[in-house]
Amino acid sequence: MAYLPLHILENILLRLPVKSMLRCRCVCKAWCMLISHPQFAKTHLQLPQTQAKTRLCIIKYEEEKDDACMAVRVSTKDWESIGDGDGDGNDELLDGFDYSFGAANLKHHLRLLNSCDGLLGLVDMFGEFVLWNPSTRQYNPLPPNPNGPQDTAYGLGYDPSTDDYKIVGYHSLGYETMVDVFSLKSREWRRSQERHESQVISSGKEAVLHGALHWIARDLNEDHCTVIVAFDFEKEEFRQMTAPWDDESCYILSVMGGCLCAQEAIDGSKIWVMKEYGVEASWTRNDLDDKFKSHLLLLDMISERHDWFRYDTNVHVETLVSPYPSKNE
Repeated sequence: MAYLPLHILENILLRLPVKSMLRCRCVCKAWCMLISHPQFAKTHLQLPQTQAKTRLCIIKYEEEKDDACMAVRVSTKDWESIGDGDGDGNDELLDGFDYSFGAANLKHHLRLLNSCDGLLGLVDMFGEFVLWNPSTRQYNPLPPNPNGPQDTAYGLGYDPSTDDYKIVGYHSLGYETMVDVFSLKSREWRRSQERHESQVISSGKEAVLHGALHWIARDLNEDHCTVIVAFDFEKEEFRQMTAPWDDESCYILSVMGGCLCAQEAIDGSKIWVMKEYGVEASWTRNDLDDKFKSHLLLLDMISERHDWFRYDTNVHVETLVSPYPSKNE
């Protein structure tokens, strides 16, 4: 049998779904080495078809079986297909499986962090972390933040200058907001020297976009106006934008269509969209279309039907990115 050149074989494998690529590792040692290589995962991540296929991840936290195990029930579904069925947002979820973080010391009251390159973060009420790829089912227990109080909020991001994934935790103390940074490569937490004169308004409602973690705060320098504070994962410095709303409503930050959005917590169909990132004049007040409304309907149904302490949701792309730091290539 004639052998395909390596670059042609790689091109074919890159077009397969992640689940199929994982199975292909069992074909032979050469295929396993190719698919398991960090550069293969990076190439796959950068493909347009990888970024275009977004999935909704729903996890249900089960009762603890013993002191060293937290079990979850995981269901995933194509995010773009929500509401394409009978319109009630209750289409059957695909790829359901039970999962146990056996080597992690996770306890009750878990929180699912944002997604970054297909990785998801999990943190419990005691500050124990797990970095997890639900597509490959790999997970990496991380050390807890020794500096952060219990009300610290966290976000996951990537630093391209060092090829490193970071977790940023932020909280207010007095008249300042402080930040702790975890590096996956060093597996160490450190307190950033940067400070921001603001008070966090809505921790746990942050968004990651353009290499920065964003949250809503009150600026203590400008008549206590509402602002959006961002912390850059690469430069590890703050930047600030004025919030477009002038009322006292509660807002939730998110990313839709590559744009920073602020959604009213009570009336979820009302949303502010920053059409051009960093340009405050580009904030536009929009009403969500039927597609996004069906997405919100499903999330609301999950929240209303079940104890939110036991359920959490987020969206992610299916990738081969490892939750462990890359070795020297």
